Amino acid sequence: MNKWLHMQSNLLILMGLLVAFFAHGMGLQVQASWLFVSLGAIVLLGVPHGSLDVLFALRAYELNSLKTWVVFLMAYLLVAMGIILLWLLLPVWFFIGFLIFSALHFSDDLNTPNHMLIKLSYGAAVICLPSIVHGEALVGLYALFVDASVAHRIVTVSQWLNYPILFLMGILLFNRQINIREKLDAYAVLAIMTLLPPILAFAVYFCLMHSARHLIRSHAFFGKLNARLFIMALVLPTLAVIIMACAVWFFTTTRTFESDLIRMVFIGLAALTFPHAWVLKQSKFTAQFRK
Repeated sequence: MNKWLHMQSNLLILMGLLVAFFAHGMGLQVQASWLFVSLGAIVLLGVPHGSLDVLFALRAYELNSLKTWVVFLMAYLLVAMGIILLWLLLPVWFFIGFLIFSALHFSDDLNTPNHMLIKLSYGAAVICLPSIVHGEALVGLYALFVDASVAHRIVTVSQWLNYPILFLMGILLFNRQINIREKLDAYAVLAIMTLLPPILAFAVYFCLMHSARHLIRSHAFFGKLNARLFIMALVLPTLAVIIMACAVWFFTTTRTFESDLIRMVFIGLAALTFPHAWVLKQSKFTAQFRK
């Protein structure tokens, strides 16, 4: 696993360096082409890490018959649909809760089990740091999900939270118990989330850090797993998600193309994140990599 983690880490650090040197001050805006590339990357390279939930469920539950598989899949989909319903009924509170939950979920990227405050600061940084340079763009993004005035207040709170977040992430530099690679990984993510426009930043982070690291850890977690089974678990659920998304898009009557595409991708991620996190917890995966 270390070999693949080092490769993923090297790629992430390289991207962080490129962003630090070239992105800031270039007036980089997310044109339509960048937007589609970013959202496409999130779906094609990010979503597959959640597709492995079928393997985690196989380990967590006794899914040894068609009936048990149907029950599990129905429960998974019902939770996802319940999340979407909650979002529609209580958009403000659910959106805020989703941001907080995402920060907690992303905090597990770092392998610093004895430094929970730093892990939590890192997870919060993924959510809050885009507000430093791209506050207006972040308000516009959030306004696709909640009222513009609420979006502005959320971004304002994020901007204030950046002070303790950056202070704690600065302490990371002087912590001798944490190895240099973990520090470089964290600072690469900080550079990406701060300097790139929000959607592009999230796409780079989600694909090169969160999803990639999860896939590598998952492969190690399952040990000597049949390669064909692993690939099928990656591909088939991802295809199912894409087909369902296309069906939802087809039956949508009023469309503002870019806005609706962004909403569909991120609400879909939110709907899948909660059952995804639960299955990881039940399979003992989360506990193993927090040690």
